[in-house]
Amino acid sequence: MTILHIANSYGGTSVYTNLYTAIDVNAEVTQWVYVPLNSRNHDRVGNKMIDFRNEGSAIHYSTLLKPYHKYLYGLRIRTIVKDVEQTFDIRKVDVIHAGTLCLDGAVAYELSKKYNIPYIVAVRNTDAGYYRLKWRHSYFTKIMEKSSKVVFISPKFKDLFIAARIPETSKHHIEKNVMVIPNGISKVFLDNRNTASNTFDGKLNLIFVAAFYKGKGLIETILAIEKLREKGYEITLNAIGKGLPNRPKDGEYVAQVEAMAEGKAWIKTQPFMKPEEIIAEMRKANAFIMVSKPETFGLVYVEALSQHLPIVYAQGQGFDGFYPDGFVGYPAQAGNVESIAEKIESLIKNYPSIINNVESLKLEEDFEWNNIAKKYISIYNTIK
Repeated sequence: MTILHIANSYGGTSVYTNLYTAIDVNAEVTQWVYVPLNSRNHDRVGNKMIDFRNEGSAIHYSTLLKPYHKYLYGLRIRTIVKDVEQTFDIRKVDVIHAGTLCLDGAVAYELSKKYNIPYIVAVRNTDAGYYRLKWRHSYFTKIMEKSSKVVFISPKFKDLFIAARIPETSKHHIEKNVMVIPNGISKVFLDNRNTASNTFDGKLNLIFVAAFYKGKGLIETILAIEKLREKGYEITLNAIGKGLPNRPKDGEYVAQVEAMAEGKAWIKTQPFMKPEEIIAEMRKANAFIMVSKPETFGLVYVEALSQHLPIVYAQGQGFDGFYPDGFVGYPAQAGNVESIAEKIESLIKNYPSIINNVESLKLEEDFEWNNIAKKYISIYNTIK
């Protein structure tokens, strides 16, 4: 079986690398990965290459797209489709797997129409952004209607997206083919799960791990902690992620964070780290916080749970809905300092019961890449 992956975001995140590697290990399949890089991301060529076990599997980076393609959606899709046809022998493809709906899914849809190849499509937060442009809604809906499976990364994002973006006349048909398959976390976190029970003496040592830019909510988190410290709570914050590669860079925002941290012994800011270093830092903390928007999933939440850290996460975003409120932590409203402060306070007050829940989690069942790959392989075998 030959799978054609269309993944315009490949090289900027490890999600695709981990998935394709796990598929390679768990099935006798040929994987062709086509990466249509936009003009700003041509430096990703060669990023996150895979030493495939299965013969014939390969990653192809395309740098055909020019700055003007950003404004000419139809031309962009036609350009990619033509290049895919020239790069691969499409008639050998059994299934197409699109990494996003509005870009990769459009390519899969057009190839499927021409060659009668079944395809599955994932829906991510970037797709919600395209829908906000208020154009081509019927086209995007058609991509989902004609797909064999529509995969959402989280239950909350699925519910919100379908309610807000899908016409009533199409919901029933699309929902029949919808699945929720989360992303997995790096093997290093599962192989090094914290086995020690966290103790809590009333002092909350929070850790934040993400790029330093507005969407991750670091400034609001600092302001929320300041409010709680004024009420007498002992709270520290270790923020890690300055200069995170392949993420938006906002020098003004970083400078603002550094200015807020100056002179405050309870705030530490650090550059991005390797997973092993992050694990070591997480084990110095007793809770994790990142109230970010938008967030398709948020792998770092599961990484924190693997180290026995209760979490404060974003309400209505990707991770929200995997567990009941208060089970592993609390969802706070992104951008709302009062909401973030309230949920940190709730975490402090209910810490003993929450940490017991976190320590009982069987994360491997839902978030281990081999198990996730087997779900996709089952889909491929069903629809090919």
